[in-house]
Amino acid sequence: MTSDEVSPVTAGQLLGAYEVVKPLAQGGMADVFLAKCEDRHVALKVLNARRSMDRESCALFLDEARVVGLLSHKNIASVLGADVIGSVHCLAMEYVHGADLREVLLAASHINAAIPFDMALSIVAQAAAGLDHAHRRCDADGVPLRLVHRDVSLSNIMVGHDGVVKVVDFGIARSTISTVHTSPGVVRGKASYMSPEQCMGDRVDHRTDVFALGIVLYELTTGARCFHGKTDFERMLAVVRGDFIRPTDLVADYPLELDQVVRTALASDPAKRYPSCAAMIEALERVMVGRGWTEGPDTIRNVMHGLFGDVREPWCDEDVPVTEVHDVVSPEPQGSSALVTAKLTRPKRFPHGTISDCYDPKDWASDADEAATRGHRRIRRASSPRLAA
Repeated sequence: MTSDEVSPVTAGQLLGAYEVVKPLAQGGMADVFLAKCEDRHVALKVLNARRSMDRESCALFLDEARVVGLLSHKNIASVLGADVIGSVHCLAMEYVHGADLREVLLAASHINAAIPFDMALSIVAQAAAGLDHAHRRCDADGVPLRLVHRDVSLSNIMVGHDGVVKVVDFGIARSTISTVHTSPGVVRGKASYMSPEQCMGDRVDHRTDVFALGIVLYELTTGARCFHGKTDFERMLAVVRGDFIRPTDLVADYPLELDQVVRTALASDPAKRYPSCAAMIEALERVMVGRGWTEGPDTIRNVMHGLFGDVREPWCDEDVPVTEVHDVVSPEPQGSSALVTAKLTRPKRFPHGTISDCYDPKDWASDADEAATRGHRRIRRASSPRLAA
């Protein structure tokens, strides 16, 4: 990390009413710290030094506070306040005691385990519920926000150890109250999680988030990346062309009805996707009911315990050892809420060519497909002959 990317705060520093305790995560735009205000702990998001000198980055940062401040849903991490202290931009958010989906998949890969279908569907259904609330929200005057997250991905969905899922990071969300508007021909998001219309620089609506949820569902239930490429351009081109391997070609006994849900969410034409996150939830619930799978926090909580053991909040005594995590093996079908080891298989056939560089559960340790593309040029239509079809 270069000197201009260093966070302008350090542990022990006071920022207004918040005392910085320790760093939690680091990103290209901002860093997240554990902080304390009186008897409450929060996640304090701080714009890094380089971004704090950029007007657009500062505006995006404050836009996030305004937008999320209007949202109130159990599946969205709430914003508690925002402030500019000197040159430091900080955003206090609800602290989620858990792990993001990248960390969950990586933990599963370490024990050669597949995420159970019922857990995966429960996670996506909760995330979809939070996004549906955001999509339907109005401002104080009753005017629809027309909010689109635009950055739904594995790293922006947190899974609590209590089984509750939270959507986070509305930093590049588009809404009617946004002060920053994307310039023509420029896209924002992560290359592997953008919709075709997002890649093309076209107008986006809530169905862009439905598409991204389809990618998340694909990756949770197959253990493989959905859209691949060595560069952002290659990944975006794969998205625009709809170039992904069907889940039924990747995983043994993948439910056909779940395969249909994934492919509907990933339709290149927005009109052929689920019309809303609520409609996608209904489709997921039909699969759950038809398969006799249990939905809800209990399902998620059991698997999280199997993956991570008893994890204390970070402000607890760090000298007390955390419960050791053991492999969890179950003879039951993958749909059950116990982890299943060695369940994923190599594909039977490769309809889109080789899979040599794309099927590796340990790929979740890589940042390649999670880097934010906040200023890449759109893909030109001439580069995507399959789009019209």
